[in-house]
Amino acid sequence: MTTPELLALLGLALTIVVGAVAQRTTGMGFALLIAPFLVLALGPLEGILVTNAFGVVSSVVNLVLMWRDVDWPRAAVLAPMGIVGIVPGALAVRWLPEAPLAVAVAALILVALALTLLLRGRTLPRSRALAAAGGFTSGFLNVTAGAGGPGLVVYARATGWPHHLFAATAQLQFIVLGAASLLAKGALPSLAAPTWAVLLVALALGIGIGSWLAPKLDPDVGMRIVMVLAIGGALLALGRGLLAL
Repeated sequence: MTTPELLALLGLALTIVVGAVAQRTTGMGFALLIAPFLVLALGPLEGILVTNAFGVVSSVVNLVLMWRDVDWPRAAVLAPMGIVGIVPGALAVRWLPEAPLAVAVAALILVALALTLLLRGRTLPRSRALAAAGGFTSGFLNVTAGAGGPGLVVYARATGWPHHLFAATAQLQFIVLGAASLLAKGALPSLAAPTWAVLLVALALGIGIGSWLAPKLDPDVGMRIVMVLAIGGALLALGRGLLAL
């Protein structure tokens, strides 16, 4: 392995560590943080495949660690509706121009997040209909914007969902959406065995650091960080769409 290749691999590993820390401490942020760098380093197809594959592995480990906090009644609605939301998302990606679609989706995410901020502590009554809408939106956004997290964040904020329950349940949602995305693509990353090993070690390191930090994170602060990640992801998608117009 040449020096530039080694430096690129170390850069990817560091990105994986940062994404894993974010997801372990806040419940989300893995795909939002690593996808832009992986796409830049590996290309669009391979970068998204690596993001999906390592996102599933990260969520599986986090789900095991946070199993007791999973909100199963909500998960029973969110996960199936996430799969349902993938269908119109895939059709939109196939039939609509990519750049205008990215701009429209990102703008809608930002509006929805802004509305949840304007609630200022006021929450909507919990209902299956709202959970269905949150799950559907996360699936739709997973296909059209590359990350289903913001859809869950809007639902969590709107219903006053406690952060520790949101963080645990989101892992199950990300597993479902990530696995569905990989199945739809019908492919896995074509990484060399040493690269797989380095990135998996980086993932384990990030989850370990996150596990140490998570108990020290105030739940309210955690949800604020989640909001920042969601807004950042939407702005990133908006910027990509505007540049492509």
